[in-house]
Amino acid sequence: MRLLRRLALLVCVLAVAACYSVQWPWTTTELTTSGLTDNPVKVSTAPTEAWYMIEPAQVSFYSSDIPLDQLTAGGKPSGQVVNIQLLWEPKPGLTPMEPTTTNISIRLVVFAEGEVGVYGGGGFAWPRGKPDDGSMGLLITGSNLSLVARTKGFVDLLSPAEMLGTVTARLDDAQSRAMRRAASQAVTNALGQVKWVARPAAEPVALLER
Repeated sequence: MRLLRRLALLVCVLAVAACYSVQWPWTTTELTTSGLTDNPVKVSTAPTEAWYMIEPAQVSFYSSDIPLDQLTAGGKPSGQVVNIQLLWEPKPGLTPMEPTTTNISIRLVVFAEGEVGVYGGGGFAWPRGKPDDGSMGLLITGSNLSLVARTKGFVDLLSPAEMLGTVTARLDDAQSRAMRRAASQAVTNALGQVKWVARPAAEPVALLER
């Protein structure tokens, strides 16, 4: 009888572990942006570079499938840059889970052979780890994005759209700022006007919790 109980307990533990690993696939980073129209278009992003930095009242994630050196070199890159700002950390059992709950802001920049489209919006994400851990992840469970700026030849096939998936990143202030500067400059060059303004440097503060 004791053996059966131990086997049953082991099965339960393995089942919980399996569910946990499926829910939090932090070994990979993959985001999918899907249009919410009758004939939706899906754009998948598997960033090759991802970093985050701690800023006043938020943690800013920067990921891209365009190598940073290629983005800074100018030209006409093709790919995506994603900026996700974690505004506050949800607490299980305390955070109200309503459809309108928002704890992240999202900026998605799509580069397509010289054309650029900038999408913006908000959503909800569960964090994995703490900002000071050195590495951190987000599981995005809901969001809403729309086109906020574009070059003349950019064709919007997404708006309105939803971004879902996971992003993992390493804490690196210098690389995060470099990615932000490079993306901002590339967007500014394409649109002919500043559309991505970096905040002035400031001392990190504790992330707001709810």
